[in-house]
Amino acid sequence: MARYDRTDLGAYSLGLLEAADAARVERHLAACRDCRQEVREFEAVRTMLDHLGPAQST
Repeated sequence: MARYDRTDLGAYSLGLLEAADAARVERHLAACRDCRQEVREFEAVRTMLDHLGPAQST
């Protein structure tokens, strides 16, 4: 398999891609274990950040 440009994986995991781009990423994820793992890692970080809440000023 050719090297995949992973720049959209973070945006995909945040739900920021247009439908056509998201579909393209999903087709790739169906066949690429490494990219599926990378998306899981992005989603884990997002979950941790969501639990932190807003930053507080000092």
